[in-house]
Amino acid sequence: MVQPTPWQAGKTPQAQAVSPSRAASGASRRQVDIANALATLRPLLAALRPVLVLCRGHWGYLGAAIGGVITLYALFQPWINASSTDGKIKATPFGKFEISSSLVALWAGSPPPAAKINGTWAVLACITIAVIVVAAVINLRAQTRALSTLVMGSSIALTLFVIFALVHINNKAPDVRNMVGNGPTRDLGSQVGMIVRWASGNSGYALPGVRRYTWTTAGLTSWAWFAGAMAVVSAVAAIAQWVRNRPAGPIQIPLRMPIVITRPSSGPDPAQPAPAPQQPSASPQPAPEPQQPAPASQQATTETASQQTPPDPATKRPSPDPDQTN
Repeated sequence: MVQPTPWQAGKTPQAQAVSPSRAASGASRRQVDIANALATLRPLLAALRPVLVLCRGHWGYLGAAIGGVITLYALFQPWINASSTDGKIKATPFGKFEISSSLVALWAGSPPPAAKINGTWAVLACITIAVIVVAAVINLRAQTRALSTLVMGSSIALTLFVIFALVHINNKAPDVRNMVGNGPTRDLGSQVGMIVRWASGNSGYALPGVRRYTWTTAGLTSWAWFAGAMAVVSAVAAIAQWVRNRPAGPIQIPLRMPIVITRPSSGPDPAQPAPAPQQPSASPQPAPEPQQPAPASQQATTETASQQTPPDPATKRPSPDPDQTN
């Protein structure tokens, strides 16, 4: 066993004594860096907090809008790629071609016809994406069920349009590939074109069994599949958010819209205030009935009773004394 030298023995305790302090300083330094990073991000998080609160409950619709924008970018990329004996060709779903060819069949009597790609489905997809984005942005503020349903339905329509565009452009793949072919082999113009190409050094002359040629057929590119997948993901996100936000119970889709017809009324103008109702007046008191004269026998009895009644002494005045008068 090797024994440490006196110099190593003196350095070892010092190294052991310094290493814990270095570890502590490194940990404290990392904590300071994390604190500085959090302090830098705190204003950004404070600014984004209202946006996060506004987007609560609408993340699926926002995802559909973002997916629609990505799909829009993919629509302008080549969806089909083909190569043949005379070059290569790329095409977008709008019918735009990118051709690289030496035009061997230019002088042919019957050159291959140009492929006709209908860009209707791509145009409808672009319009649908615009509707999705606008409706999703307005729905952040309005937050109505009608706009939510519009975003969900438009996402489904976008998926259908993209799928129809994929099927259509895939059916046009043979026509796209024939655009960069050599043309009919027995045609004189095609043979002259191949000889000119061979003489100029662009390629060899196509002789049977002499040279080996390699090319690929037409096929959909990764952009086409990516656009289809993104459209499906956007529709799924919008449908999931719509199902989450809808009230509990069976899904009811109104097939008829109520139509309200307003007709002018023949009564008073509703804009003018209605007159105040008059309070009912007090009922008139009935007139007193005329008293009928009492019968003669009753009047005679009353007069007799009044004569028999003695006068009140308090009200009777004494007669004056004649002596005092004199």
